[in-house]
Amino acid sequence: MPGINWSFLCDYAFADEKGRASIIRTFSHIHAPRLPIRYPQLFLALEFIAQKGEDFSIGAVITAPSGKQVAKVELNRKGKGEKSGGTEKGFLPFGFYHLLFEEEGEHHVEIYINGSSVHYMPLMVRAVQTPKKKI
Repeated sequence: MPGINWSFLCDYAFADEKGRASIIRTFSHIHAPRLPIRYPQLFLALEFIAQKGEDFSIGAVITAPSGKQVAKVELNRKGKGEKSGGTEKGFLPFGFYHLLFEEEGEHHVEIYINGSSVHYMPLMVRAVQTPKKKI
């Protein structure tokens, strides 16, 4: 079964033409002026390792502190070529757009491979009240 070498939450991630990862501004906290907030974009960037030619599904679920699902993404990866004894690494950026965060606290970003949870990352969402300026 494939595994995860590393993962980050970030503003943007992509792979260049040679498959090299580019990750822009990693974070683990969202400081919102108020809740609920519609967050414009968040990426989960990860590197997997798998057997060459292996088919598998991979995805992620973001849940709020109450357990309510905020977002879910999944894809089925088809292995290239015939299965062999070697392993391969791959980079995947998952984009989440227009997420609605309604709750303050620790959200969970859970990564699944073939339907089984293999990694978890916390994402703290806080409402930060800005003090009013005195006139």
